[in-house]
Amino acid sequence: MENDLTMPVGYQWLIDRDLVGFEPFTQLQPWHYMPAEQCFWATERWPDVTTKRLFVFARRQDNDDLACVSFDENRIANGVLQIQGWTDSGFDVVQEFPDFWLWMQQVIQDVSEWVALA
Repeated sequence: MENDLTMPVGYQWLIDRDLVGFEPFTQLQPWHYMPAEQCFWATERWPDVTTKRLFVFARRQDNDDLACVSFDENRIANGVLQIQGWTDSGFDVVQEFPDFWLWMQQVIQDVSEWVALA
């Protein structure tokens, strides 16, 4: 992970309490955080999609959905976007969340649906 980024407080809070894993089939499946060496800037990999600065930090294990922190020009987090990567245009925005915890509410809903299918 890049050292000069200010990630949302909840990001580290979940790590500190072992509430999130870094590989598929861990605590919040179908979602998991990506190890630091796998995180990347969606806007560098797919530069023609948006002018927002999107840093990918989590992945959904059953599709190409990624969670990205949106950063302002001062590299301060200002929301989370769920995107579908590797599309014809590079990526498509699935949903935008104004803060990390609203994204986590969607993750919990996804966990609930995942468990119901088990």
